Amino acid sequence: MTLRIAVPDGALRAPSLEILTAVGVAGGEPATAPSPESTLDARLTVIAADDVPSYLGSGAADAGLVAKDTLLERATGLCELLDLRFGGALLVHAAAPGAALRAQRLGRLRIATRHPRLTRSYFAERGIEVAVVEVVGALDRAVADGLADGVVALIAAAPEGAGQASFAGLAVEGVVAASSVRLVAGRGARVLHTAELGTLVARLRELTAGGDTP
Repeated sequence: MTLRIAVPDGALRAPSLEILTAVGVAGGEPATAPSPESTLDARLTVIAADDVPSYLGSGAADAGLVAKDTLLERATGLCELLDLRFGGALLVHAAAPGAALRAQRLGRLRIATRHPRLTRSYFAERGIEVAVVEVVGALDRAVADGLADGVVALIAAAPEGAGQASFAGLAVEGVVAASSVRLVAGRGARVLHTAELGTLVARLRELTAGGDTP
C-alpha cells in the first residue's frame, strides 16, 4: 500500500525532502533521487506546516513530519515515531528589562505568542498570571510596539557554550519547550501501514543514529 506522507512547507521543506530522499522516498531533488530497488512506495504532499497534524488526524495523510512544539501546542494525540534530529529550536519566554516591575503594577504579564496553550501552561505552573495575546505574524515588534511585556517565541537552538540567547533584543527568561522535527503517524495508519511505517522508521533511525522519541 502507498504510504501518504505530509511534508511541511517553508523552512522545513528542503531538509524534510532531503532526509526522506536519503532513505528511499521519491519526491526530492532529481539529483539525489533514490535508486528504484530502494524506493519506498510512498506519495509526498507538501502542505503548510501547521496543517500537517490536521491531515494526519483526519486520515488524509498516513505519516508526516511535524515540529515538536506544534505537536505540544495542538495536543494532537498522534503517534510520535522518531525524533529526526533536525530543525532544532527552543520555545522561550523573552522579555525586556523592567517587564516584571510593570507586571507587578498591572497585576499580570502581557505575553504575545503564537503558542497560547503552551504559554498558559508554562506560566500557570509558576503561579504567574498572564494575559495571552495571540499573534499570527512576526513577534519581534510586539514588545517595542507596546503590545506586550514579553513574548513566547521560537529561537534557533544555539550550540552549547554559544552564550546568552536572545530574541529581537529581549533577554531570554526561561525555556518553555525544546523542539525538533518528528516523524508522526495517525493512529489508523499504525494499523493499516504497519510494514511500511516499520521500514521507514528503521531506515530513518539508522540515518539519524538513534532518534528515539522521549
